[in-house]
Amino acid sequence: MLPTNLSSVSKANVTWCDLVGDCPYPENVSSLLTSSTEKQRYTEALIIKLLSSVVIPCILIMLSRFLWQAYILRTSDHLISKPLPPGSMGFPIIGETLQFLIQGLKFNHSRRNRHGNIFKTHIFGCPTIRAIGAENVRKILQGENTLVISELPASARLLLGNGSLSQTTGKSHLTRKKAVIKAFTYTALSSYVPTIQHIVRSYMCNWYTRRQVLACPEIKLLTFDVACKVLAGFDIDEKECHRLETVFQTFISGLFSLSCSIPLLGMRKALQARDELLKKIEECILKKRDSEDLAHASDALSYLMAIDGREKLSLIELKETCLELLFAGHETTASAASFLMMQLGQREDLKSRIKNELIENGLHDSIHGNDLDFETISRLHTVKNVVKEVLRLSPPVGSGFRKVIQTFELEGFQIPKGWKVAYSIRDTHEMSHAFDSPDHFDPDRWKSVSYNRYEFIPFGYGKRKCPGNELAMLFLKIFAIELSRCSMWTLQNKTTSFRSFPIPFPADDLPIQFLGSSEKLCN
Repeated sequence: MLPTNLSSVSKANVTWCDLVGDCPYPENVSSLLTSSTEKQRYTEALIIKLLSSVVIPCILIMLSRFLWQAYILRTSDHLISKPLPPGSMGFPIIGETLQFLIQGLKFNHSRRNRHGNIFKTHIFGCPTIRAIGAENVRKILQGENTLVISELPASARLLLGNGSLSQTTGKSHLTRKKAVIKAFTYTALSSYVPTIQHIVRSYMCNWYTRRQVLACPEIKLLTFDVACKVLAGFDIDEKECHRLETVFQTFISGLFSLSCSIPLLGMRKALQARDELLKKIEECILKKRDSEDLAHASDALSYLMAIDGREKLSLIELKETCLELLFAGHETTASAASFLMMQLGQREDLKSRIKNELIENGLHDSIHGNDLDFETISRLHTVKNVVKEVLRLSPPVGSGFRKVIQTFELEGFQIPKGWKVAYSIRDTHEMSHAFDSPDHFDPDRWKSVSYNRYEFIPFGYGKRKCPGNELAMLFLKIFAIELSRCSMWTLQNKTTSFRSFPIPFPADDLPIQFLGSSEKLCN
C-alpha cells in the first residue's frame, strides 16, 4: 500500500505491486501527488526500482552469456581453420548440465535432430563434443594415445585409485590389461559357470517363494553377489552380502560428484566406503595366500594372484584392480539383466523359443541342478541372439568419454585439444544402416546381419574395450536360460519407461509376479 504521506516516498517504500498496478490503493495515486516535486520523486523511485529489479539483471545476464561464449571460442584451436560443431554451451559455468540430467535421452536426441551427428555442449564443467556414427567412433577409438586419452572425472580417479586399469596409459595399460585378461580366459570363464548358475537359481527360488518382487533392486543384489564371489572370491552369507551391497552403493554414488572430501558430503562417505571395501578385499587376499591352492582358482582375484613375472601385481594393485572389477561388473550387468527380463516378460514367444532350444540340447529339465557348462552355453544361438539384441537396444553404457590431446577433424568440424569428446554407443546403434527397424527388438536379425565392428560396441572397442565383456555375456546367457526354464512369471506392467542416468533401468523397477510351484527350481 502506498503511504498517505507521499513526501516520505522513497525507493524502499515502492514495491513490485506499485510497478504493475495490482495493489488496491485507497485513492487514485495521481490525486495524492499534490506537488510536482512529489510526482518527480515518485517517478524516480519507480524508475530506480525498475532498473534494479528488471533491466540491470537482464543486461548482466546477456553480458555474462556473451562473455561465456567468447571464453568458449577462445578455447578452440585457432591454428585450425575448421569451425567448431554447432550447438549451445548453455549458461555460464554450469553449461547444459542441468538439462542433461533432467532430460536424459531426450537431451541427446533433440540435439542430434537439430544439429546432426556432431554437436558441442558444456556438461559437468567441461566443453564437450558429442560424436555419433560408426566412422566417427572408429576415428576416436583408433586415435587412443595419439588423438585422445581416457580420463575419468577427478572424483572417479580418486575413488578407483592409481592401481586401477582405467587409470593407466600407454605401455603400463597394456601390461596391466594383459594381467587382467588372464582372469577371463576360456579356462577361467568355464570355472565360473557353476558358481554363477548356483547363485542365479538360489535368487530365483527366493523370488518364487515371495511371489511378488521388484526385479531391478533384486537383480542389483544378485549381480553384486555374483561379482563378490566370482570376481573377488568373497566367502559371504546373504546378510553380509546385503551389508556390503549397501556399502558399495555409497561408494559408487561418489564416483561422479565433487572431489572434495568434506564432512557430510558424498565424497567423504564414498571414501569411507572405499576403505571398507579395500579392507575386505585385503582380508580375502591374505586368506587366499595362506590357505588356497591358486592353481585351482574359481574366481578372478585368484587368477590375478597367480600371475608371475613382469605382470605380477602388488598388493595395492591387486586391491584396486579387484575394486574396479567389482565396479565394472555390477551396475552395468544389472542394467542389461533388467532389460533382458523386461523383454522376455513382454515376449512369451521368446521364452518358448529358448525353452525349445534347451530341450534340443537336453537342458530343459531344471531338476538336475548345476547342469550348465561353458561349451554347451556357447552352442545356444537363440540365447546368444537375445542377449546381443538386449545389448544393442539398451546398452548399459550410453557413451564413452575421452580427453582430446591433439586437435583433429570429424565431418568438417574441429575437435579442439583440451576438450572432452563423447562417442555415443546408444545413438550409434540406433542410426546404423546395418540394422533394419532399429527401434524394434528382433533377435533374429543376428542370424544374417552384416555390420562393421564399430556399429555394435556395447563394451567399447580397441585398446580400452572392457576386458570382462565375455563374463558379462556369460552371466546374461545363464540368466536368460534360468528365466526361460522357470516360465511361470509375468510382468505386472507390460509397458514401462526407463531412467537413463547414470545407468539405464526401467523406471518402475520392474514389478514381477511369480506363479505356480517352485519345487523343481528349488530342489
